[in-house]
Amino acid sequence: MNAGTAQMSGADLTPAQLSLAAHSAHRSAWFAQPGDVIVSPVVIPADVFASIGATLDFDASTVFLLVPEGDGQSPVLDDCTLLSEAVVERIKKHIRQNSNWRLYPCYFTEGVARLAAMLGIPQTGDGFALQRGPDLLNRKSHFRQLATSVALPLPNGSVTTDSNELLRAITSLRSETGRVIVKLDNGAGGVGNVILTSNESDPLPGARDTRRIPWRSFDPDALWSEMTTASCRTLVVESYHLARSLFYLEYEIEEDGSIVYINSGNIRLRKSTDRTERALIWTGLELPSNLRNEQWLAAQAHAYRFVALARDLGYRGMINIDAILAKDGRLLFNEANGRWGGGSVLHSIAVRLLGFGYSGCNVILSVRDVRSRSVQTAHDRFRKEGFLFDRTRKEGVIPLAADEEAGTVECLVIARDRPAARHLEHRLLGTV
Repeated sequence: MNAGTAQMSGADLTPAQLSLAAHSAHRSAWFAQPGDVIVSPVVIPADVFASIGATLDFDASTVFLLVPEGDGQSPVLDDCTLLSEAVVERIKKHIRQNSNWRLYPCYFTEGVARLAAMLGIPQTGDGFALQRGPDLLNRKSHFRQLATSVALPLPNGSVTTDSNELLRAITSLRSETGRVIVKLDNGAGGVGNVILTSNESDPLPGARDTRRIPWRSFDPDALWSEMTTASCRTLVVESYHLARSLFYLEYEIEEDGSIVYINSGNIRLRKSTDRTERALIWTGLELPSNLRNEQWLAAQAHAYRFVALARDLGYRGMINIDAILAKDGRLLFNEANGRWGGGSVLHSIAVRLLGFGYSGCNVILSVRDVRSRSVQTAHDRFRKEGFLFDRTRKEGVIPLAADEEAGTVECLVIARDRPAARHLEHRLLGTV
């Protein structure tokens, strides 16, 4: 569970990114199957494992949880920790009884490839990972370069490496829509992005700040100093297009190079009740996406070309691509990530409970910020109120992971259609 590593998010993680990395470890435990070994940067609470076992109908005590020595509170599992003698020996001791193992990391780092060799679990993409090839698929600048080579429709934009280039890019792009977005090359989750506009604007999707500025007095040096970090001195600038729909597509490139479509979903955001907040709040995902059939087919055709390029470069593993359907009807791609996506674990749970064809007859929502102290407390409440997931009806709510500091739980809603999913969501959030 190596989410939030420097390869994904840079070496200068914000408190928000560190919090997301810890939460990611708890929810990613839902990938577990009988007999698995989980290497986690943090301790996974017992009530999470109890919920996993009860919901997915297996003995969760057969899962071996390995947390590197220390306080078990650092949310980032870096290569140095992963390759420490203590961690490697503990894994070897546990897996030596069975030779049928494979690695399933969030991110294929150089350290993951070296660990695979040390454990005798070779994988096709190891050579690419040993040269840090997956970094190519997790940088916004590289995405523009690779996507252009396979003719993906992109917003107009450019890659900048100093404040003078930043000024030229913003000056040339600002007239197209009246807005530009400036992105930190390796900032995950939109936390490294700023939208600039000459008009008053509510917070817009995709950035930590939507900021009104007078173009004539714009100071590129100040923005450059604010956004770049010691480990990342590259910014991407693009014209910003208002979106009718924000969505992603996810694929897996298998060992033999075959490309498997996994899932697609809408990215859901809402305004904060705090009027001073300059970013929208991510509320979760909705699977499948609500694109019309011709829109979905067009998105698939474009995305497949990019994934095939990643495959031909040597990458193996999960890969997801973000896109928007702009208000003017254009399909535009924003970025790609060679790793697990936000919908990966949701899809995994849905397949195990509903089967591979679930997207044809079910809607899956992730709902964040449900008030509850723990997964167990949420589980008990949902059972008492009658909307805990029921395997017979194939509907209901599953508590996934808790944020103890915030006193909230992320939940998975499974319903027969979008209205039913929304009704369950409103019940969870106390708005019904």
